[in-house]
Amino acid sequence: MAAIIGLTGGYCAGKNEAALCIQELGFRVIDVDKLGHRALEAKTEALVQAFGHGILDSQGRIDRKALGVIVFADPDALRRHESIVHPAMLEFLEEELGLSPKTCINAALLYRFPQLARCELVIEIKAPFWQRYRRARSRDGLKFGAFLRRISSQRSLWKLRPQDKPPVVFVQNAKDRQALKLAIAKTLAELGA
Repeated sequence: MAAIIGLTGGYCAGKNEAALCIQELGFRVIDVDKLGHRALEAKTEALVQAFGHGILDSQGRIDRKALGVIVFADPDALRRHESIVHPAMLEFLEEELGLSPKTCINAALLYRFPQLARCELVIEIKAPFWQRYRRARSRDGLKFGAFLRRISSQRSLWKLRPQDKPPVVFVQNAKDRQALKLAIAKTLAELGA
């Protein structure tokens, strides 16, 4: 029986660690961030037309940090960026679905994707605020204000969380990796995924 589950979570909640756990539990994980990187490459010309040559590195590839400075500072620029990149990214996602009988879509923006409707279940990873901040400082070098802006930028996503189907199960990532994996395994077993 084929199963598609979704995986999402707030900034630095531990979504990618959860994806590794899900993979260890027998699911093929599609990392939509990686598909987004492919879409950036595929849409380089359109992005340069929209945002200028300053978004390119010395090799002529998209400099994601330079592009991020532009699009995360301006909601209109972000919408323009998404209108260019997201159609290609979703096309890549569609190609990846169906390559395995058990698939997990790992996507921060999952609630905005049409593929959400194909999920039998969504696991949303949660973690304590200060734990997330420590991860943000360690992983991305963010100061507190930048961390708060990242969290704030995701608020609109949670308003799109489905109320009924697919069911959304919240899994806490407040302890160690083993506890996270056990919580995910229990969730999948209870829902027959």
